[in-house]
Amino acid sequence: MNADTQQGNPLNRLRREHPGALQEEWTQLCQTDMKSALKLINDPKLEFPALFTLREHLEKRGEGLSARNRIVLAHIRNVLQGADLGIDLNAPFPDQHDLVVGSLLWVLRTGWKNILSTDYTQVIDQTAIHILHTYHHDWIKEMIDLIFYRYKNKSQRHYLISALLETANPVCLVYLANYLLSEQTVESDYARRMLSFIPEVRHALDCRAAFFVFEAWYEENGHYLVYTGETNDAAPGARPYRIHYSAKYLGKAVIPRTGEPMQTLLPEEKRNYLAFLKLPLKTQIALSRFSGQLRKQQPGNWRFWIAQPLNQQIGTLKERRYGEEGA
Repeated sequence: MNADTQQGNPLNRLRREHPGALQEEWTQLCQTDMKSALKLINDPKLEFPALFTLREHLEKRGEGLSARNRIVLAHIRNVLQGADLGIDLNAPFPDQHDLVVGSLLWVLRTGWKNILSTDYTQVIDQTAIHILHTYHHDWIKEMIDLIFYRYKNKSQRHYLISALLETANPVCLVYLANYLLSEQTVESDYARRMLSFIPEVRHALDCRAAFFVFEAWYEENGHYLVYTGETNDAAPGARPYRIHYSAKYLGKAVIPRTGEPMQTLLPEEKRNYLAFLKLPLKTQIALSRFSGQLRKQQPGNWRFWIAQPLNQQIGTLKERRYGEEGA
């Protein structure tokens, strides 16, 4: 094996083209030219699947490995054997954090589009979950790409979907909706299935139509979505997000995880809010939709309308309905 890294790392190429020969070639290189072997394994261009394939050889050798490789090998042990993640405790905390996050991102960026074994899939899963939930790194779009890759390759994705939804970040719905426009039917159909809790998407004529109705739905409701904890991958008919109709009615954005308003409620808003909660659901939906439309089209009139007692607001809604029916 030539140790020259001109275009990429030879270990990557050998792993892709002759995976069964990688370990033997690596062992031979270590015996004949340890300096070149370490240069290749520590090379920034190395991809994670090659390191994963050689992990047992590297664990035995240990010395000379880069910090990235030591952290990733410790992470693999942590996932597969329950060992502690080893990091340099003498380094300042920010350096430790950045080094660990950078190493885990390297695993994902160079390794997510591979399915080598059950153990490999488990390591990728746990790495993605750590990045999202332990280190709170914005990897939502990439997590969705990984989920669709696994679906197309008929590989497990339940833990990934649960971790994605557990971020309680509605922006994940936008990235899912992008796949509605995929030229691959397997992707567009799966995206529609994932978004089927939205009636407008479920009832659209095709995936392209579903994309446009999703855009309108998200523009109208995106600030008022609350995470429910349900996963429609595991339970058909589940709703991972619900619309907070009282927040939509008041035009107050909510915290998706708790449903608490981000903005302070004025005294008259609190009064109407409490009265709103006692209304039948159909009335809540109709009133919140009317309020949103009026706020967008005639903000001055909306401020006057929202300050009125709730029964007067409902009266205005009924008058508008009767007017539309009689037109």
